[in-house]
Amino acid sequence: MKHITLLSNLILAAVVGSVIGTALPTQAQVSAGEKQVSGVEATCVATTPGEQIALNAAKNEARQMAEAVNGGLIVYRAEPAMHGAAIASPCEMLGPAVWRFTIRGGEPTAVAIREQYTTLSVVTVAGTGRDRSVTLDYNGPIRRYRR
Repeated sequence: MKHITLLSNLILAAVVGSVIGTALPTQAQVSAGEKQVSGVEATCVATTPGEQIALNAAKNEARQMAEAVNGGLIVYRAEPAMHGAAIASPCEMLGPAVWRFTIRGGEPTAVAIREQYTTLSVVTVAGTGRDRSVTLDYNGPIRRYRR
């Protein structure tokens, strides 16, 4: 229900904005404290509401893939950047509607308290909506990953 309300408010804001001549912000505001440092620069940009929704959905799909292959939420937690604003996530845009996420993670307490990561998952998400595909490119120790 919240998703439907949020989406309808976003659509309403876009319609009202076009009628009165104002535009929606093109990117979410991310403070320096929110921007998490990962092995990858956050290079994914979403300039329209549709792109923002697609990027956020891709981020969530990538995080869920990492959580699933690493044993679930009881034993694994992705880095905080994967739980916040999509534009602050460790993302690389490979093409139109194709994103690669380089996700650090590890034991939940170690990640939450000490930001201690042991596992790296590299996930590529291509497409939007029902046509989306999610591919696990790498999952293993951080030190062994070679691009």
